[in-house]
Amino acid sequence: MTATQTFSAAEQALMADAARRVVAARMAVPAMMFLETLAPMNLVTASMLHALQPLLGIVLPADKLSAVATLLERREAIPAFVAAIDAAEDARRRGLPPP
Repeated sequence: MTATQTFSAAEQALMADAARRVVAARMAVPAMMFLETLAPMNLVTASMLHALQPLLGIVLPADKLSAVATLLERREAIPAFVAAIDAAEDARRRGLPPP
């Protein structure tokens, strides 16, 4: 089973949308570093996202941020989300439409 098969189509769309918004805010590298650093503590990471909702509302609307935080409670979500951010950032740097 591949990483994308563990997520529903709605979850994949949510990660792709969140990744595009992170890249549009020029926060790709800090977001990937934050997620990679806290990956072993995925539940703590998700809880921090819930707690930081007012500050992170600049990048994502509160409802989407809450959904991303809930998704990140699953251990396999963090590497998938980092990959989505990386792909969106790569597309931005190449001048291509986001994936």
